[in-house]
Amino acid sequence: MMNGSINVVAGRATPSYIIDGEALTVIDVCFPSDAKNIIDYVRNRMHRPIDDIKLVVLTHSHIDHVNGVDYLVKKTNTRLAAHARAVKYLAGKKAIRLPGICQIFRFIGFFFSNGLPRPSLTDTFTMPWAGIPGIRKRIRTRVAYRLKDGDTLPGCPGWLVYHTPGHTDDSICLYNSEMKALISGDFLVNLKDRLCLAPLLRLDEAATRKSFQKLKRLEVSRVYPGWGRPVRGEALLDKVIGG
Repeated sequence: MMNGSINVVAGRATPSYIIDGEALTVIDVCFPSDAKNIIDYVRNRMHRPIDDIKLVVLTHSHIDHVNGVDYLVKKTNTRLAAHARAVKYLAGKKAIRLPGICQIFRFIGFFFSNGLPRPSLTDTFTMPWAGIPGIRKRIRTRVAYRLKDGDTLPGCPGWLVYHTPGHTDDSICLYNSEMKALISGDFLVNLKDRLCLAPLLRLDEAATRKSFQKLKRLEVSRVYPGWGRPVRGEALLDKVIGG
């Protein structure tokens, strides 16, 4: 599905996005099978060589956003970017903080209500199982670009990095003012056509509120969330549930 210069590749849990420019930038890769789908999409839908994929960006280091990275990087020889705080999690040097018991029950309820992740049998045996709260597992790929708030995304003029802690301490959103487009990771998700503020595993409530106030200064008419379909409309951030 084409959305201007952003392409949406459905995943087995969360979608991946491809920013289309002189080079291609992939946002989030859930499972190895999703990485294969991204490669097929670039070749067969975009009619471009996979060597045009120059960058993979992770919106945060949870399991359903990172476990296809090693496969995609191996096949394309691309480079990896993530927030500087993500490096310790991705390298397996520190475990992501466990949520409280109430958050865990909300998390389980969320998946039963909105669909469970569906790794393939091959995914189950080949992915590194990185990004699970409380467990130190790593991906093999080194983070080449350690992003921080206010950075321009490498190789993507016009795309700015917003550090938005709350869902995790390493969460980022990507914003393009010309397109009025926000790639939000799990900081904003689409639940049954309702744009919601970090409804699951919100590890820091105060940080979530502060991050959202920062985003609300932006003019946004397109949101590409970490769960659910993209959302279009005027003044989208004024309509966010839980905001």
